[in-house]
Amino acid sequence: MWVVAHRGGAELYPENSITAFTELAKQGVDLVECDVHLSRDGHLMVMHDDNLRRTAGIDRRVSDMTRAELSEVDVGDGHGVPSLTDVLEAVAIPVVVELKTPETVHALDQLLQANPTLQERVVPLSFFHDILRYLSAKYPALTCGGLLAGYPVNPVHVATSAGCKMLSFHHEGLQAEYVERCHAGGVLVSVWAPSTEEDIRRSIAAGVDGIGSDRPDLVLQLLAEAEVPK
Repeated sequence: MWVVAHRGGAELYPENSITAFTELAKQGVDLVECDVHLSRDGHLMVMHDDNLRRTAGIDRRVSDMTRAELSEVDVGDGHGVPSLTDVLEAVAIPVVVELKTPETVHALDQLLQANPTLQERVVPLSFFHDILRYLSAKYPALTCGGLLAGYPVNPVHVATSAGCKMLSFHHEGLQAEYVERCHAGGVLVSVWAPSTEEDIRRSIAAGVDGIGSDRPDLVLQLLAEAEVPK
């Protein structure tokens, strides 16, 4: 079972910060997860919101600033807003990348064209399934994950139509029977973002393939206690 540091472990470090990604990589998580928006000059910048107000105290949109300008904005760890390239250079483990807008697919496409080996390290996620279908068709080695807010009757069809090898659900309400239905159709299942002991234990019991948590340290601990292989 994969342990994914959701937003770099947002309850442990400033979310989506270089410090978060590097520290959690040292602690044994399998993947780190980040969110990306486009800067004004077309770079994939790691930020969950489209505005810097909540995490940096600046009322400006990511899309209105250049990569250089964003790199000067402290996100709570003494460092600026990282680009996806910065994160990929900072850690050696795979990086789950939530594409927050359809436009981000073009920048990721360019990055993968320039660095084909990243197909083995980048795991694109999105609620915009059309862009995942585009990526999976062009880069068959990618493991794309379709984000879903609910539980469709035929999850395997949803995954197949989007070219996804994985579906990612909010953890609330996910049952083992539903996970088994996905597995029967060859679809991997991940969840976001259980961060209490009770919710993490429930996700483990459901038999998911990956848990994206703001408390990845707790996930590691509970998996070890339950003797669940990673």
